[in-house]
Amino acid sequence: MAEPFQSQLPIKPDQIIDILIRRKWLIIIPLCITLTVGLFHTLTASKTYEASTMILVQPQRVPTSYVRSVVTSSINERISTISQQILSRSNIEKIIDQFGLFEDSPNMYLEDKVASMRRRVNVRIERTRGGAEAFSIGFTGSEPQRVMRIANTLASYFMDENLKVREAQAIGTSEFLESELEKTQTRLEEREQRLSAYRAKYLGGLPDELDANLRTLDRIYQQISSKQAMLQQARNALSLLQTQIAQSKEMASQSFDDMFAFDEFDEGETFAASEEEQKLDSARQQYESLLLRYTEKHPDVLRLEKTIEKLEAAIARKQESAAEAEAELAADPGTEEFPFETSEDIAASEEMDNAPPAMPNFAAMQQEAQLKQVQTEISKLVSDIAKLEEQMQMYQQRVEDTPKRELELQALKRDYSNIQDVYSSLLDRKLEAELSVNMEKKQKGEQFRILDHARLPEKPISPNVKMLFLLSLAAGLGAGAGIVFLLEFFDNTIRSEDVIEKDLGLTLLARIPPLKEPGQKSKKALEWTLFTCVSLYVVMFLGFFTILNLKGLDRTINFIKTTLNI
Repeated sequence: MAEPFQSQLPIKPDQIIDILIRRKWLIIIPLCITLTVGLFHTLTASKTYEASTMILVQPQRVPTSYVRSVVTSSINERISTISQQILSRSNIEKIIDQFGLFEDSPNMYLEDKVASMRRRVNVRIERTRGGAEAFSIGFTGSEPQRVMRIANTLASYFMDENLKVREAQAIGTSEFLESELEKTQTRLEEREQRLSAYRAKYLGGLPDELDANLRTLDRIYQQISSKQAMLQQARNALSLLQTQIAQSKEMASQSFDDMFAFDEFDEGETFAASEEEQKLDSARQQYESLLLRYTEKHPDVLRLEKTIEKLEAAIARKQESAAEAEAELAADPGTEEFPFETSEDIAASEEMDNAPPAMPNFAAMQQEAQLKQVQTEISKLVSDIAKLEEQMQMYQQRVEDTPKRELELQALKRDYSNIQDVYSSLLDRKLEAELSVNMEKKQKGEQFRILDHARLPEKPISPNVKMLFLLSLAAGLGAGAGIVFLLEFFDNTIRSEDVIEKDLGLTLLARIPPLKEPGQKSKKALEWTLFTCVSLYVVMFLGFFTILNLKGLDRTINFIKTTLNI
C-alpha cells in the first residue's frame, strides 16, 4: 500500500519512458501471448462464408395512369411477409434435404436445424445508386460452394413467391370486390323496386307532375264552367219548350172546339182556309224557333220544312177548288150553293174529317221529342259536371299531397343515389382489379429482378481477422499496462530527487552512482537480445495479422501451403 509520503507529483514523460524500460518484459510478454493465442484461434477456428444476391424491385411496366395495381403494401411489409413464408418450416426442410445440410450432425434435432437455418439467412433492405428500392438475401455456411447455391435458391424462392403473393392479393381483392358488388347490386335492385313501386302507387301525384296537375285543374275548371253554362242554356231551353208545349196544347184544344161549335157552315171555304192558314202559321213559327237552336240540316228542321211545304200545297189546292166552284155556280145558277155537296168538297171534307187537328199534334210531338232531347242533354251535362268535379277533387288532393310525396321520394332517391354511388365505385374498382389481375398474370406488374447473383465467396466472414487482431493487440497491451500500473502503484521506491526534497523535506547534498556488479554488462546485453527477439516475434505476428487482413485468410494459407509444399 502506498505510504503517506509517496509522491503526488504529476508523472512526466521521462518517467513514463523509464517505467516502460524497467517494465518492458511485463508489456511485451502479455502481448506475445495474446497475439499467439489470437493467431492460433484465427488459423484453427471454423471458417464461415457468406453469399448474397442483390434483387431490384422493378416497377410495373404498364403506366399507373392506365392500370393501377391493387397491391399497395410497402416493400418492407411485402419482404417481411415473403421472408416468413420462405423461412417456414416446410421450405427450410426442403432446402435441408435438397443440399444435404447437417449431415455431419445426425443426432441434431430437426427443430434445432430449422432454427439454425433461419439464423443463417439474412435479408437486408438496401438502396441502389439510382435511389431504387432493392434488397439482398444472404446465407452463411462453412462450404463456399453450397453457400452460393443456397443463396441463389433462396433468391429464386423470393421471386417466385413474390409473383404468387401479388397474384393472390390481386385475385383476393378482385373476389372480395365481386362479392361486395353482388351485395350492393342486390341492395340497388331492391331500392329500384321500392322506387318503382312508389312511383307506380302514386302515379300522377309525384312532384315532377305538379305543373301538369295544375294545368289539368285549370282545364277541368274551364270545362266545368263551360258545362255549367251549357246546363243553364239547356234549362232555359227546357223552360221555353215546356211553355211552348203548353201553348200548343191549349191552341189545339181551342181549334178542336171551334171546328164543332157551328151547326151551319155558310162560309166553309173561308173557315177551312183560315184553319189551314193557322196550321201553316203555327208550323212557320215552330220552324223559326227550331232555326234558333239548330241548323237547316237538322232532322227536325227538315221534317218541319216538308210539313210546311205540304200545308202550303194543301192551301193552294183549296184555293183552286174554291175558284172552280165559284166558276161553276156562275155558269149554272140553278144549282144550290152548298160547297160541301160537290165531290171535291165532299172529298176535302172527308180528308179534313179523317185528319183532324194534325198540325197541333205534330208540333206537340216535335216539342215533346225536343223536350226529351233537352232533358237527356241536361242529364248528360249534370253527369259530366259531377265527373269533372270528382276529377277536380282528385287532382286537388294530388296537389295537396305533393309536398309529402316529395319528402318521401327524396328519402327513397337519397338511399338509391348513395347505393348507386357505392355500386359505381365498386364497379370501377372491380374493373381495375380485373385489369390488375391480368397484369399480374402476364407478369407486367412490379417484379423482382436479380441484379447480382450470388458468387462463390473467397473471403470468410468468420473468423474476423481484423477484429481478432485488434482484440489480441488490445488484450496484450491492456494486460501489460494493467500489471505495470498495479506494480508501480504499490511500489514505494524513491526514484527521483524531487520526491526527497519536496515530500521528505530533506536537502540533497550528494549523489552516489549505482555500483556495477561483475558480469552485469553481459547480463544486460543478453537481456536486450532476448527482448529484441521477443519484439521481432511480436512484429512478425503483427505483420502476419496484417497480411491475413489484407489478402484474406484462405489466400494466405494457400500461399503458405504452396510455398512450403505442404
